[in-house]
Amino acid sequence: MSREGGTNVSVETIVLSNDLKELERLGVFLQGLAPAMGLDDQTLFQLNLVCDELVTNIILYGHPPEERYMHTIRIDIGAAVDGWELCLTDRGVPFNPLLQASPRVDLSVDERGIGGLGIHFVRQVMDEIRYERIHDENVLMMTKRRIQEEGIS
Repeated sequence: MSREGGTNVSVETIVLSNDLKELERLGVFLQGLAPAMGLDDQTLFQLNLVCDELVTNIILYGHPPEERYMHTIRIDIGAAVDGWELCLTDRGVPFNPLLQASPRVDLSVDERGIGGLGIHFVRQVMDEIRYERIHDENVLMMTKRRIQEEGIS
């Protein structure tokens, strides 16, 4: 899971069913990892929102509604020296969120229409995002760098 130059200190994994009720279990999982992974409250909040947004999209759009509970979403999170790495993997329809146009945030809600803000948020919060389709799976790899304290380089 580690990108070039990164070294994972530890990696934890959760496998979710494609059901919205699993979002609660995801939140508990991330909260439980916070101390061991060195996640400060702000980063935990951001990673939780990112995962919540992406998992919700996979559940709602990755498979036909009649296939609820029949598929899984795997999330790997690793602590690296300079931050954290997340990897979401699913066997849903091929979808590269990085190809989605950025929403016009300068327009009103009525003018802008529905959709696109979640992916925009993920792009704003995460420092690096990479998508690949590997062996019929969507693989979204993301990096969140540790916030540097002032005076520390």
